[in-house]
Amino acid sequence: MTKTQHQQDSISDILALGIDVENRVIYIEEREDSASDPSGVDFRVVQSFIKNINILENQSLEPITIYLQTGGGCWFSGMGVYDAIKLSKCEVTVIGYSQIQSMGTIIMQAADKRVLMPSCVFMCHYGSSNNSGDFLSSQNFAQLDKNICQTMVDIYAEKCYEAGYYFEERGYNLSKVKTYIKRKMKDGDWYMTAQEAVNFGFVDCVLSK
Repeated sequence: MTKTQHQQDSISDILALGIDVENRVIYIEEREDSASDPSGVDFRVVQSFIKNINILENQSLEPITIYLQTGGGCWFSGMGVYDAIKLSKCEVTVIGYSQIQSMGTIIMQAADKRVLMPSCVFMCHYGSSNNSGDFLSSQNFAQLDKNICQTMVDIYAEKCYEAGYYFEERGYNLSKVKTYIKRKMKDGDWYMTAQEAVNFGFVDCVLSK
């Protein structure tokens, strides 16, 4: 295989599969079902991601970089991505760009290093539920949804307590951090600039020159 052919194959893999094997980079991208309905992190995203991260892990234990942009998505699919990153034997850096919202903010907490581009918008919220079925099943799902919300707060609070300058300066313990996060999301979508996300501990740094 010529050098040119190798480069062309590598570019094809990046565009079609979201993986740059040579540089150990994975791209998590929203897929669009229609012009007005981006699907976000869904079953296709997590299935593709599991394949890609397994390929790189089986190659070596060298660090992996993930580029992430998403307006949200399915909790269950997102947690599949979260677990794969969290349990990886490789050091993983996630770089968020454009927008990291909803499920994307949780995925970022799994990384060893969490980085945002300077203009990235970061948004946390409780999300929405899509419940249907009989009376008893609806009650069971409502309990599941309640547990999911608590899991989300726990994931946020653990990282914010460790890395958040805002909470460190005020001497907040873990319980107080959880209370603060709940209160902010109770008012609706909680939007942050990249630097504000650093101050609260949702990410480690903002990418700069």
